[in-house]
Amino acid sequence: MPSTKPTNLDAGRIIAIMDELKEKLSYLSVATPQVLAGLQSEEGQAAQELVGPELMKQLAEQMRLEELYVVANAAAERDFGHGEEGEEVREEEHLLKQNTLALCRKMRQVPDIVTQLRNFQERDANRNVLQFLRTLAEMQDLTLRRLTTTVEEERSRAELLDHYKNREAEASKRRHHLEKELGQLKAACERAVSMRTEILTKLKADLLDVRDSKQERMAALRNRYETRMKEHEAAFAAKEEDLRKKINALREANKKAKANNEEEEQGLKSKAKRNEMDVAKTIKEYDEKVKEMAFKLGEMMEAHKKEQKQYNELNDHFKKVNEEKATITAEEAIAEARRKKREKERERRDESAALVQAFWRGIVTRETYGAMKKAKKKKGGGKKKK
Repeated sequence: MPSTKPTNLDAGRIIAIMDELKEKLSYLSVATPQVLAGLQSEEGQAAQELVGPELMKQLAEQMRLEELYVVANAAAERDFGHGEEGEEVREEEHLLKQNTLALCRKMRQVPDIVTQLRNFQERDANRNVLQFLRTLAEMQDLTLRRLTTTVEEERSRAELLDHYKNREAEASKRRHHLEKELGQLKAACERAVSMRTEILTKLKADLLDVRDSKQERMAALRNRYETRMKEHEAAFAAKEEDLRKKINALREANKKAKANNEEEEQGLKSKAKRNEMDVAKTIKEYDEKVKEMAFKLGEMMEAHKKEQKQYNELNDHFKKVNEEKATITAEEAIAEARRKKREKERERRDESAALVQAFWRGIVTRETYGAMKKAKKKKGGGKKKK
């Protein structure tokens, strides 16, 4: 083991390796058949869109290769010593490693994938893996602290450890002294307990005396209250007899009133029957009127539907007529506009032609006037020469 302290580069490499190991373990902790089944269910459609079809295929391939590796490894352990089984296990192991690296690489590209896939796992499904990840993180922090600790810090920690050891020795001596004092206190407590036991014995004897006197008093009270109870029972019996007589008298009066009320009840019942017959007759007449009114209402509704249908047809017809009239009006307006445009064009051409003709007549007149002026000058010059 080298005695030199690792450099910062070595410490960075170690921390990077441990970070990569934690990341891969986090990804592989959610690459389970339970998560794959949850993604393939109806509840996992949203997460499946987040993961993507390629990663789903990679997960399924990972599950298949893990099962093949377990089967091949079990067969190799059962048939130990055969070269072919060892080759098969090595081949499955090589394929599983390649697929695992590709799976971790693709899962790293999807943000927050571990949290999304953790929802499809039971709480205690990968408890051991999560505990291992927490232990690995603690070990990484401890390694980082150990790698970044200087010689002065280690020396100060050693001095602090010696200080705590000295305090532990002093605490041990203090505990021995306190245990000795505790033994003395226990002896004093035992003596106090024996004294209290004697006091309790005396109090128990006094309690027995009190109980005897109490029993005599209870007997006297019992005799007294039994006498009072007999007196109350006699008074209650006399009052009960009086009340029974009153109840019998009220029962007789109730029978007489019941007989008188039965006649009135019969009259009211016959009156109620007549009223029921009248009500039934009224209801029957009302039902007949309602049926007749319903029939009339149906006929009116049918007539209304026919009129509504006829109204809709006429409305559609007049709409078409109005549209056709509007179209004709628009065509007439267009024709009128074209006619006015042609008239304006003809007027413009006439005015232009008149202007050109006037301009031409002016040119011809000016030329004629010029020729006449020249001829006149020539004639005036000839006369002077003569």
